[in-house]
Amino acid sequence: MLLAIFSNYLLLMVILGYSFLLKKITFNSNEVIIENIDILYGLSLIVFISLFFNFFYPLIYLKPITIIFGFLIFVYAAYKNIFKINFFLYFVIIFFTTFIAFYSNMNVDSPMYHLQIIKWLSLHKISFGLSNLEIRLGFNSSWHSLVALLDLSIFKFTAKYYISSIILSSLIYETVKRNTKLNYSDIFLYLTISFLIFYSFLHPFGNGVILNHLGNPERDIIGMLFFFLIVFFFLKAIENPTNNKNYINLLALSLFLCITTRLMMSPMIILLVFILFKNKKYKIINFTTIFLFITSLLWIIRSFFLSGCLFFPYSQTCFKTSWAVNIKEIQFFIEEAMRISRTLPTRNGVNDKDFSLHSYDWVTQWINDYFFSAALLQIGAIIIIMSLVLFVITSFFQKYKSKHIINSYDLFILISTITIIFFWFISAPETRYALGPLISLPCIFIILLFKKLKLKEFFINKNIKLSLIMGTLFLLLISKSFSYFQIGDLYIDNKITHNYSHIEKIGRFHDVNFFWGKFLCYDFKKVCVNTVKENYVIDEIFNYKVYKSDTWLKE
Repeated sequence: MLLAIFSNYLLLMVILGYSFLLKKITFNSNEVIIENIDILYGLSLIVFISLFFNFFYPLIYLKPITIIFGFLIFVYAAYKNIFKINFFLYFVIIFFTTFIAFYSNMNVDSPMYHLQIIKWLSLHKISFGLSNLEIRLGFNSSWHSLVALLDLSIFKFTAKYYISSIILSSLIYETVKRNTKLNYSDIFLYLTISFLIFYSFLHPFGNGVILNHLGNPERDIIGMLFFFLIVFFFLKAIENPTNNKNYINLLALSLFLCITTRLMMSPMIILLVFILFKNKKYKIINFTTIFLFITSLLWIIRSFFLSGCLFFPYSQTCFKTSWAVNIKEIQFFIEEAMRISRTLPTRNGVNDKDFSLHSYDWVTQWINDYFFSAALLQIGAIIIIMSLVLFVITSFFQKYKSKHIINSYDLFILISTITIIFFWFISAPETRYALGPLISLPCIFIILLFKKLKLKEFFINKNIKLSLIMGTLFLLLISKSFSYFQIGDLYIDNKITHNYSHIEKIGRFHDVNFFWGKFLCYDFKKVCVNTVKENYVIDEIFNYKVYKSDTWLKE
């Protein structure tokens, strides 16, 4: 455990080093200050480095150089007193979030394909048509690109399982640090993190269905945290109209990281458009936007190489190339995910396509079986209903009457968030696919109620009390993991071990052994597939591997 804690702290310093580098280049100033929120600069720069160099080299060769260089930049910046951060407080938070991650359980997707994606990034330069080996290898998450490059490995220890807790630590730090002035953006972030922690504490199963997976290199938690930051930085930009260049930059960076982790979050771009429309002084063509354009272009090209699709798994963006995955396989994969999500948790009618796919007959069953068993949805719905009721009741009092029921920027937040939830509901309504919007929406309604009742003044100079409340909630959550703790765990290199005995060899194609992982390939280093096909072909284009295969679907 100690290795996990100290590696996360080291990687935090590496990320902050790159944050200083990119922010200094962005503002071209000798008086750059790095605060906690500026961590997004470092994350984005590392993603760029990973995407760019993986076109030419396996990331395992670049990893030590990247970590050492980032740490040296951090040391230089620390010597120059660049950081406006309480590193002792940060270490305490990282200690406890990593502690929680250490006792997390493996989820379904990580052993199925997340670990395989990271393996391919680490051990191979980019290959064409990887999705022909396993359809899910077509997913192109910027988070996995970052994890593969920061996967610090010492003996049997590997950091990839714990890096997510660094981002959670960053958001918790932002809520507990002392602010000179508390705004609605701060209250929003405080509410979302409190919701997450309190829900996880109350959940009877471990640390709850969300944080139980913190010790995984998965996309759901990270997408949720980046979503929180999108709304946070949008509100920050609104609250600081005369000096908000950095907040607009951070909004753009959080949008990039969130959308390239979860494409479903794309409607949030409307918030950036709104901000740019309102801020005429902000130059749209600047270093940040050019940097993001190039990084996004690299990300799209990578997706095209992996599957033949610009935005996998949206088949409308796919092209018929020699390495492109069969469109029917993509459609089957999407429809299967929809059928399963719509019939959870019982999966009654999952194979009846007229019920689960081609009609809305599943809605009643989903409400009865899923909604009324998912505490996250019920808590959120109760908060929204209570906020609306109080909103209506207070409208009858003269003191709280207002000509403007809701501000335009609040309306844009609501529209974009509700739009995502709507598309989530009609496609694959499983909570993990939309954790960010589902937690944010009730918190947004609380913010609207606070504005209606003019309660912002109540939070002024209450930073210490809010920090104590957050700290208490956090300690209550940590206490759930103490039942698993043994003193010997402190010295364990890696609590997660994988058993490969079930993996079977299916054949040799073009002098390469192929293996069948039975949906549990983990990080098996050789070619491992979940669905066995009759034939595989390995070609080359300009010294790049090209993987092709027959389709297993019947015509």
